[in-house]
Amino acid sequence: MSIDEQFDQRYDSYPGEAAACAEAITSSLESITRLAHLPANLTDAELTDVTRSALLVMQQAEATVVALTADAIKRGAVYRSTAADATQWVQRLSTGEAASALLGAETVTVSGPLVPIDEPVDEATTDSTGGSTEGSTEDSCEELWRSGMEPAHAARIRKLADAAQTPRHQKLIDAVITGQVNTTIAKTSLDTIDKIKAVLPNAEWDEIYDWLLTLGPGSGAKTVRELTKRILAQYGDDVLDEKEDALQNVESLSWTDLPEGMIRFIADLSPDHAQAFIQAIQALAAPSPKSDCCDNPHHRHTPDENGNSRKTGDPDPRTPGKRRVDALLLLLGLGAEAVDADGQVNTRGSATLVVTIDFAVLAGILAGLGITDTGVGITPDTVRQLACDAGILPMVLGSKNQPLNVGRKRRLVDNELRRAVIHRDKHCTYAGCDRPPVMCEVHHVESWWAGGETSLQNSALLCTTHHRIVHRDNLTATVTDTGVTWDYAKTASAA
Repeated sequence: MSIDEQFDQRYDSYPGEAAACAEAITSSLESITRLAHLPANLTDAELTDVTRSALLVMQQAEATVVALTADAIKRGAVYRSTAADATQWVQRLSTGEAASALLGAETVTVSGPLVPIDEPVDEATTDSTGGSTEGSTEDSCEELWRSGMEPAHAARIRKLADAAQTPRHQKLIDAVITGQVNTTIAKTSLDTIDKIKAVLPNAEWDEIYDWLLTLGPGSGAKTVRELTKRILAQYGDDVLDEKEDALQNVESLSWTDLPEGMIRFIADLSPDHAQAFIQAIQALAAPSPKSDCCDNPHHRHTPDENGNSRKTGDPDPRTPGKRRVDALLLLLGLGAEAVDADGQVNTRGSATLVVTIDFAVLAGILAGLGITDTGVGITPDTVRQLACDAGILPMVLGSKNQPLNVGRKRRLVDNELRRAVIHRDKHCTYAGCDRPPVMCEVHHVESWWAGGETSLQNSALLCTTHHRIVHRDNLTATVTDTGVTWDYAKTASAA
């Protein structure tokens, strides 16, 4: 019997099996949760064995979530839901949020109880819509409310679920679902395969995955990246110079939060772009001995009256890494200033960092923090320093110099008005959505074409998905000085 035949036989299903499995998972949540409070009652052998089982369940559960999310994307359940995308769909469900809050009205009306289809349904335990009124999945989830997945984890699930929609990634998805690889290796392999394919265009997708999926149990993302380097070095040395354009198409830049509060940036650049980046950084990262002129290491220090250098003799105390960071920040400040000054460059908001801070806090009268558009706190000392030395725009509360209401003189919400909307709304205003301002558009609550003016009281932040939903459902909203409240039960036509 072939491997494929064994796989088909192992996963051959019977009518109602999926519903039975779903019910079994839901009923097992209580036992798993209770066991966390009872480890002292187990022998060493029982403790070791159940820990092994729990680890296997944890890994297989994540693989199953990938399969379930892939199917939800394929059948359109994510698109019809109130979530902005599959990442938010997974993240909200991971908190234990009720399924009815995510399902669209059409889906709720046709959904039935999670029981095998060959078992009769007791009419006394079902409501008018066909759903069970006792021991429902939603009730049990409410009892097990959780803190939820972090966004990066949910995004990993979504990326693999998206890949499942494409036949060329089927070998990878099968490896995930069967437990051959974990989602970390799978996601790294997915990120890597385009880079290998760019260098080895004649290699088959399955052939490349065969290389990447030969890693032993417990391997991580670093192992995948090291293997990728070896593959490229062994097979692609003669074509690397010819594939610069292809490599540029798969460049990436990402960042992640570190436990100690720092943020790590990860950039994958083509050789040519990497050299341009390194050259620009190195040009501004040289040691700068201290000077009597000022403390700015990038300033061309003014000589004294005799034209002599004003160096104090003290060396530059910065580490090489710190000098490179300072050089990058200088380049970013110069670039942001140039972008904001050039009306021809298409941007979504300002390229310059905006920090909102109360005047009393900025002046040191009261304690507090400045807040960026994404909700990150910045100390007043840093705000004062950056406002003086770098490309940062403080929005000081209490100032009346901002033209917040431009009436109907122009249609688009931008510049100072957009900053004021971001300060008030913080993120997408649709219930349950926390997409940041950079991913949002400013929506006219009363449509422009219907006579609505471009003003703070007629504006609301909405991400692209919820902007579409608001227009589709013709939703109305109440706007106050503290935020936006959408009326999901009443449309503008019914108002």
